[in-house]
Amino acid sequence: MWLIFVLSMTCLLISSTALLIKDFLNYDVSVHTQLRLDDYSPFPALTICHQPPFSFNAYKLWKRAEILSPSNYNRYMRKLILEALLSNESQTASAIWGYDSQSVYYQNLAYNDAVRLGHTTAIFLTCMRSDANMIAFEDNCTLLSGYTMRRFSHHQYMNCYTFEPVGESLANGTTSFSLLVSMGPRDKDVELQQAFLPDIFEQARGLRVVVHEAGTMPNLENGLHVEPGKLNEINYEPYRWNRLNTPRRPCIHTNETHRFRDLENWFNYTHSDCLSTYQQAEIMQNCHCIYVLYPRPSLPNQNLPYCGQIWPEYNKTAFSERLTCLAHYLDNSIKRKYDGTVCLPRCNFYEYPSTTSITKWRGHAWQLYWLRVQNQASQELLKFQEQFPDHNIQQHASFKQWEFYLTYNNLTHIPTTAELAQIANGTSWTRTLPAWPPEQLDLDSEDFAYVVIKRKSHNTVEKNEKLVLSLYVLVSRVGGLCSLTIGLTAAFLVELLEFLYLFYVQQRYGHRHSSNNADLGRPGDRTDSVALVIPLSQLKQTESSGTS
Repeated sequence: MWLIFVLSMTCLLISSTALLIKDFLNYDVSVHTQLRLDDYSPFPALTICHQPPFSFNAYKLWKRAEILSPSNYNRYMRKLILEALLSNESQTASAIWGYDSQSVYYQNLAYNDAVRLGHTTAIFLTCMRSDANMIAFEDNCTLLSGYTMRRFSHHQYMNCYTFEPVGESLANGTTSFSLLVSMGPRDKDVELQQAFLPDIFEQARGLRVVVHEAGTMPNLENGLHVEPGKLNEINYEPYRWNRLNTPRRPCIHTNETHRFRDLENWFNYTHSDCLSTYQQAEIMQNCHCIYVLYPRPSLPNQNLPYCGQIWPEYNKTAFSERLTCLAHYLDNSIKRKYDGTVCLPRCNFYEYPSTTSITKWRGHAWQLYWLRVQNQASQELLKFQEQFPDHNIQQHASFKQWEFYLTYNNLTHIPTTAELAQIANGTSWTRTLPAWPPEQLDLDSEDFAYVVIKRKSHNTVEKNEKLVLSLYVLVSRVGGLCSLTIGLTAAFLVELLEFLYLFYVQQRYGHRHSSNNADLGRPGDRTDSVALVIPLSQLKQTESSGTS
């Protein structure tokens, strides 16, 4: 009975230990969250896109017929639909009807033409960066110290612009970033384009903004809408992820060699973008076109167009084959080939969960005007003093500008051109004064949007992945099972080692003793006997001495 119990407990111990080892080899992880106080993190990048995406210049280009207009594109679509219906191809007609969208229109433009239709950097009227000790202000946002701006071409928003902090120290110290953005043409100011009927439920007026990690490609699907004519404050809290690199779920420490290209820009590596890049490569190789939703490693051209190109020549057979091929290579099985092998998640990265609050903005045009006067005068004087440290700053025209602001009586009034000419009294220093904003500017209208992105604090939420079943925990659990089932402890192992050692020593000693005895009794190893001869007289003498 006792033997049956011991055997059953031993089997239970072995099976339970095997299951524990199996769980250990799965390398399951749990996420431990902690708040690190005063742990400075890099300020995120901010990508701004306009709705509607077309600039004033776009309407001029369409009017001069320099670029395909949405109205002409719509007429072309309707012509193809009518031809399909006349050919008794209702299915083809229904499919073409859905192509009358802004995304497909974008795919039928040359890259340079799409850039010309979008907004330029002139839409950013004022920008400001703040940290704990100073404020950097600029009229021309491309010159803002500590920041860089780059254009990002998108199939729905045309030209988007990304503002990214430069340098680790400036990025860590930045507390807020503000933008005053012009909204572009209103519908009543331009000739409406008769197109994009399927997009009616996505048409809006405002901005689309994305807060993301600097250097990465913005995902506009995760963006926020910004309302025009209001102060839109975006508050974020940085999350720093530290993934655990395990054999089952490996991760990668990225560097410059992992960057990828989208048109004219290079972006830092992310797991999802890596998968999309490799899937795009298979689409380009097999379907001979570029999928507009994925990173585009080259500019579209006649030999390698966008997959949605149907203008100026529509080849029904070739277009259908292209779409069939595209549907095949957009399957998730293509991504699964590269997931976990070529494309790995990053070991360390940041996330920026954001919340938006909207309120009325009380800004006035005269405040912007005098802010520009101060900024322009101070920057020019600083440059002048750096170049000519021995010169008197009063000799520079910017001194007159600053003096003009400091002595002006009514700052709520923007001086007119006639007033400036009278104040200058024949001198030319007033010519360098900012020409914008005009006195009649109405910041209370919906022609502008004010965007502020702020960090809630300098604290960082850190998320660390840790093994659910570590080696230490595995040993502890196996030890508990041993004690619970057959009473095995660490002391038993020590006693077992001691027993084996003593058994070995005893066996070795016994073997050596047996060998010695065997050597003594072996006939072949005995030496020849020698006869001992004793004289008889000596023998008798010995006997007599013994008798006495």
